[in-house]
Amino acid sequence: MKRNLPITLLDLLEYWLNNCFSCIKWNCIHSDMFAVHFGVRQGSVLSPILFAVYLNDIFTDHYSIRNSFVILYADDILLQVTFSITELQCLTE
Repeated sequence: MKRNLPITLLDLLEYWLNNCFSCIKWNCIHSDMFAVHFGVRQGSVLSPILFAVYLNDIFTDHYSIRNSFVILYADDILLQVTFSITELQCLTE
């Protein structure tokens, strides 16, 4: 909403992300369907865009937290709050 997107588009994205189901296929056998409650769909054209929007908010918000650091690797994020860079290095080893 902060980005002034049309409400219809927001409703569509919310519905799409809240109604995501998957199953596991192994040796031609499929599991039961289950709801996916976290993340974005792998392989979706929209996933990198939604991830970038999410990252932008993390960077914007984390600057208000003293001694907070964001470590990024590919599509993984680690938000760590420490008292110093040295402590951060110890936590990530």
